[in-house]
Amino acid sequence: MTKKTFMNQIIIFISALFCILFSREFISFWMIENNITSYKIHTIASTIANFILILISWILIRRNKLFKLAGIKDAKLQKWHLLIFPSIYLGLLSLIFMDDISMDLSSTDLLIYLLYSLSIGFAEEFSIRGFLQSHLIQYFGNSKKAIFNAILVSSLFFGCIHFINFESGIYGELSQVCYATFIGFMFGALLFVTKRIYPLIIIHTVFDFFMDLDTVGVPIIEKISETTSLESAIIGTLLTLPCFIYGLIIVKKQY
Repeated sequence: MTKKTFMNQIIIFISALFCILFSREFISFWMIENNITSYKIHTIASTIANFILILISWILIRRNKLFKLAGIKDAKLQKWHLLIFPSIYLGLLSLIFMDDISMDLSSTDLLIYLLYSLSIGFAEEFSIRGFLQSHLIQYFGNSKKAIFNAILVSSLFFGCIHFINFESGIYGELSQVCYATFIGFMFGALLFVTKRIYPLIIIHTVFDFFMDLDTVGVPIIEKISETTSLESAIIGTLLTLPCFIYGLIIVKKQY
């Protein structure tokens, strides 16, 4: 692959991703300004945006022949035991972060939220780990340095795009950037070692589902009015730091 081809694919990916994210935020703010604050409508709109990202990521993965490297096809699950820690630890974190759940949740809201959580799992794993990380590895090679840099760059990018959704205040957003980077690095290392992306999608979906379960049915105005304190942001960052350390250990033991 030439440098020009490599960069063109990166530019297409980043342009498409930011177009989707900014369009989602624009539509959300437009609906709020027009007094459309329904939980169902906003969640469905975000889910549609995620499905568009899934489609674009799939096309880029196929165009660049990344199915095996991305862990989608032609690869068997390896070292499955490495998935035990993230499954248990992220499960515990989701319970720690979760606030009180309303007992008046409708089955429709739960179904919409489940579909939304699933769309996040597929969209973020296909785009960041499936395409971006795999594309970097394909171009720069399988050396220890190249693998580490590919995982680190993709996880940092994953963390930084969380700045776009500015709903939790500066401390909340900085905390999201940190824990998204830490968890993203762990997922990137796991994809490279286990060779399959679908277990990561499941773990990602379950984590997001339970972590934000307390927001199901809550009108968007109430959701965006909540801010994160400095103390909560620091605690959240420290609690997700072990994920980054676990990812480092995985990469180190691979070589």
